[in-house]
Amino acid sequence: MLRKASVLLVLLGALFSGSASAYDVQLGPFKDEENDYAKESIYTLSALGIVNGYEDRTFRPNEPLSREAFVKLLVSANRLNPGKDQGGFPADVAASRWSAPYIAVAYERQWIDSLLDKKGLFHPSQTITRQEVALLAGTTLLDAETEEVRSQWLKADWKKERDRRAFKDRSSIAASLQPYVYYATYRGIMEGDAAGFMPKEPLIRKQAAAVIYRMIDKQVSAEKLRFTGFYAIQSYSALSQMSKLSDVVLGWSHLEYGEEGKASLNTTATVHRMPSGYEEVLGAADAAGIPKELMVFYDGSNLRDFLKDGPAQAAFLSELLAALRNPADSFSGVTIDFEGLKEAASAADYVGFLRDLKARLGEFTLSVAVPPVDYYKGYELREIGKLADTVILMAYDYTHNESKLPSAPLPLVNDAVVTALESIPKEKLVLGISKQANQWITVSGVTGDALNPAIADVEKRLGMPGVAKTFEMPYFLTKAVFTDERGSHEIYYEDKSSIAKKLWLAKFYGLKGVSLWFMGNFTAEDWKLVGEQSTRN
Repeated sequence: MLRKASVLLVLLGALFSGSASAYDVQLGPFKDEENDYAKESIYTLSALGIVNGYEDRTFRPNEPLSREAFVKLLVSANRLNPGKDQGGFPADVAASRWSAPYIAVAYERQWIDSLLDKKGLFHPSQTITRQEVALLAGTTLLDAETEEVRSQWLKADWKKERDRRAFKDRSSIAASLQPYVYYATYRGIMEGDAAGFMPKEPLIRKQAAAVIYRMIDKQVSAEKLRFTGFYAIQSYSALSQMSKLSDVVLGWSHLEYGEEGKASLNTTATVHRMPSGYEEVLGAADAAGIPKELMVFYDGSNLRDFLKDGPAQAAFLSELLAALRNPADSFSGVTIDFEGLKEAASAADYVGFLRDLKARLGEFTLSVAVPPVDYYKGYELREIGKLADTVILMAYDYTHNESKLPSAPLPLVNDAVVTALESIPKEKLVLGISKQANQWITVSGVTGDALNPAIADVEKRLGMPGVAKTFEMPYFLTKAVFTDERGSHEIYYEDKSSIAKKLWLAKFYGLKGVSLWFMGNFTAEDWKLVGEQSTRN
C-alpha cells in the first residue's frame, strides 16, 4: 500500500485533454462553471462519466436538454447496460441513432410510455420539459418500489402530495403525469417555487444534473459499508476503532528475497513488522469479533524474478503457511500486497504464484491488493478476481509534480473502479482509501517535488491563521494555500469531506466495501464518519 510511482506523462496528457466523449476523465474545471446549487452535482456526475462537457472545456449549464439526452442520463444513473440487444425502439428512433441503446433500455422498462404520442413517436430531439423530467424520475423511483407501495401511491397517496404542495399552476400539469410528477416532489427530487411547478418550462443542463444527482443520492445515502482497516506502521492510536470494522488487515510482514532459490517471511525487521505488544492488537480484534488477515508486502525491483523462482516461492509459502497456522495468532487469512509490476510479461507469473498460494490456503482467506492497471500491466485483474476472496483496489498515488495532480482525485478513482469492475465482480472489489496529503512548495517561481507531510502536521497547519481552504472540484479534495518563510505552499488533503465522497462512490457501484490505509492516519473526525457509515452500527 506504499506505492509512490507517478502516472506516465503520456497518460496524463491524454487525461487532461478536452473531449466531448461522455466517458472521458475530466480533471480540470469547466471554463463556465457556476458556483451555485448545481456545482457539486455537475462535477460528481462528470467524475462518474454520466455527464460531460464540450470540446472547448465548457459545460453550458443553462442550455436546454433534449428528451434523448435526459434518458441517457437516467439510464446511466441507474447503472443499466445500454447494449444494442435491448429489444425494440419507438417508431421514430433508428437503431443507428446515438441515443438508441439508452432509449431502448427505457422503452423496454416502459419508463417513456407516457411520452409517446398517439402514433408511438418519442420525438427524441425535442426539448424536455420539467413535467416530463418529473414523470421520468417519478416512474423510475416507483419502479424500484414494491408493488404494494406503487399501487397505494397511484391509487390515492399522490393526491395527498398534490394537496400538500398546492402549486399555483397545478392545473397545467398534464393529468396523466400527475401521480409520477408528485412522486418526484414527494421524494425531494424536484421542487417548485412561489410561482408554482412550471411544468411546461424547458429543463436546462444544470437542472438535469441536479435531478440525476438527487436520484442517485436518494438511492445510496441510506446504504452502509463494510470497512477493512489496515493496522500498520503507527496505528496504536486507532486500536479502539476496531468495533467499527468488518475486518482488519495486520501489516506485520514482508517478503524477504535477495538470493535465487531462497526467500522468507520477515516479521521482525523494516517498517512492516510485528510490533511490541502485538498481542493487545490481536485481542482488540478478537473482542470486536472481526477476522484478522496478515498482510505480506513487497515492492522490490526483483519481484518479477521472484515470480519465476519456484524454489524461492516454495520456501516463502512454507513460512507463510506456518505463520497463518500459528494458533496463538489465529489469523483468518492473508493479504498479498506485491507492488510495482509494470510489465505485462509478469502478469501470468503473478497469477501462477497466487494460484499456488490459493491451493495451499485451505480455509484461510486470500485478499490481493492491486493498483490501477493503466500503468501497472503486471496484474491480470480477471484471473486475480477469480482466485481472490477480496480484491483491494489501491485507487490512489496518482501524484504528478508538473501538473500538481494530487494522489486520489475523484475522476481517476472512478476510472480505476470502472476498469476494475470490467473484470472483478463488485461483490469482491474493495475501494482502497489512503489517508494522505500532497504538498508543493514554490520558492522564487520554482516548485519542488511533491512532499507527503505527516497527517498531524497538516491538521495543525489547517488550524492556523492565514491558511485559505477550499474544497476543490473536480478533484473533490480539500486544498490549503498559505505562505511562510519557506515559500508558497499548496496542499491537497484527504479529509472527512473527500473520504465521504469516496464512500459515496463505493456505494454507487455496490462494492464489497472500502479499506483504510492506514488506521493510525485517520483522525477522530474520520472515524466518526466511519462509524456512521459502517454496517456494524
